[in-house]
Amino acid sequence: MRSSDRMDWRGVFPGERNQVSRVRRMVEALFEGTGREGDAGLIVSELTTNALLHTRSGRAGGWFGVEMHLPEKGPAYLGVCDLGGAGRPLLDRRPANGTLTVGGFGLAIVRDLVLKLSQIGSPATGHTVWVHLDIDARNIGRTAAVAK
Repeated sequence: MRSSDRMDWRGVFPGERNQVSRVRRMVEALFEGTGREGDAGLIVSELTTNALLHTRSGRAGGWFGVEMHLPEKGPAYLGVCDLGGAGRPLLDRRPANGTLTVGGFGLAIVRDLVLKLSQIGSPATGHTVWVHLDIDARNIGRTAAVAK
């Protein structure tokens, strides 16, 4: 499925929670062979879940979009587009006064998996929350373990 040409993919999905697992499976299949299939699936699952929970995308008649760019070399791009409506996504959430809270740490996990996590857009027009995922460094941990 992979070739020397780049792969670009976009899809629009109904704003329903059952679509999260569908999108995750699709992205994992598109990343097959990169060594980052699970990470890509987790990332898109977190971003789509947030779109459904925190924006108009999760309301009746809502929708969300997913886009990706998977080059042969260099970082991959994954983005999730929502319909806005709630404030700006909090990409750098930290517990107040060091107190742990339940929930809200999915983007922190995403941030730890990627080279870059960012967003564009506004509450009025919608957002695209996007990441750059390093697919070239996928074997660094395994290579270091083997070398020891």
